Amino acid sequence: MIVRKDEPAVERESSEAFGTVDTKRYSDAGGITQYGGYVQTLQPGARSSDRHWHEEEDEFLYVLSGELTVTENDGEKILRPGDAACWPAGVPNAHHVSNRSNAPCSYLIVGTRVTHDVCHYPDLGRTLYTEGDVWRIEDADGQVIKSGRV
Repeated sequence: MIVRKDEPAVERESSEAFGTVDTKRYSDAGGITQYGGYVQTLQPGARSSDRHWHEEEDEFLYVLSGELTVTENDGEKILRPGDAACWPAGVPNAHHVSNRSNAPCSYLIVGTRVTHDVCHYPDLGRTLYTEGDVWRIEDADGQVIKSGRV
């Protein structure tokens, strides 16, 4: 199936914690179910998420335009167009990306879609458990903070 650049709608999310992020879900538009492939654009000052790592999900990021700061366990790195980052499942390298420049930054992000995963947020002391369409977030003591269905 061909997906044209203007077919996936731009989904804009803005929050005080993460800034403004635009997402185009190409894999969803094309009916792909085994992995997600999105183009995200971080507006200046925005970040993708809290630092995290997955036990079961691989993640791949490829910079399309702009300048991106990747924060991992060992510090920060600048990525520019043509640079990539790979986060294999099960490797406890907590990461997130942010745009500290004055211009938008776009990247392709691809991740496996797994039905059961454990995602760790070490800076927050929280863990997200995904089991099919049910999820829950626990604090470091194992207390459920939040839960729901996808």
